[in-house]
Amino acid sequence: MSTGPATPPVIRWPQTAEVIEHGPNRYLIGEALGRGSYGATYACTDQWSNSLVVKVLVPNQQTYEQVRVNWQREITSLLTLRHPNITYVYDAFELSHTFHIVMERCGGSVTDLFSLPDYDGDDWLLPIARCMLQAIGYMHDHGYVHKDIHLRNLFWTYVRNELMPDNSQSVTFKIGDLGVSRLEEEIRNDRPTIPWMVAPEVLDADRFGPAGRQTDIYHAGLVLLAIAMGIEPSFTAEEILEAVPQKTAEQLPPPIGPAIGWALQPHVDQRSFTAFEFWRSLTLR
Repeated sequence: MSTGPATPPVIRWPQTAEVIEHGPNRYLIGEALGRGSYGATYACTDQWSNSLVVKVLVPNQQTYEQVRVNWQREITSLLTLRHPNITYVYDAFELSHTFHIVMERCGGSVTDLFSLPDYDGDDWLLPIARCMLQAIGYMHDHGYVHKDIHLRNLFWTYVRNELMPDNSQSVTFKIGDLGVSRLEEEIRNDRPTIPWMVAPEVLDADRFGPAGRQTDIYHAGLVLLAIAMGIEPSFTAEEILEAVPQKTAEQLPPPIGPAIGWALQPHVDQRSFTAFEFWRSLTLR
């Protein structure tokens, strides 16, 4: 006998100042930081006073089971890809018909740097490149391709000084949003989050080659081009196909300009092959 359609689960969002417990861990929920189609992100701290965020995923246009699959995939990526320059996951659990991922809280994205009054891309480019390319190399060594690295998911964060925890001035850089990461054999020609950061092979694979780890190299080149210029550029699909990003990079002085231009080669098989090769070309080592 049919009982009719199932009643949708009642989703309960975290509330500011609420304490959520999972096993031995206790999380004090802070302010809401953002909300999107996937769910919402909140500031929080644990019982050790670590500054964290909790990402809450909810069924929206997907079924509950589809959201669970995406949640489990992101957790698998984050737990597999533990590296100092990749955002660190502390915990993951299912609660009140929502899926939670607790991660370290970074200071902001590298786009914040462009508004500094004394910003100089020459000062920032190599430190950012070293962190970003190490993370990319680590992902590739483990068979993963991020496929959507851009200015807003490359984060800066302070390194905690245990002797002076309120006065840390040391900074490092980390790649986030690993939920879009795929094993290389699963990679598809998906469009990136930011349209002007699309790689030529995503627009025309027959002409430029298949998407894969070289797509991450191209995205890294675009990030470093923006850092060198101190602005967020914008390229149309036609300009991308005509290698305008590469030509723009090659106007920068060496070794930076030629190195970024190499990463922005439109044809996949003509780009710097590994993240370390890209780094070595930036430093002429």
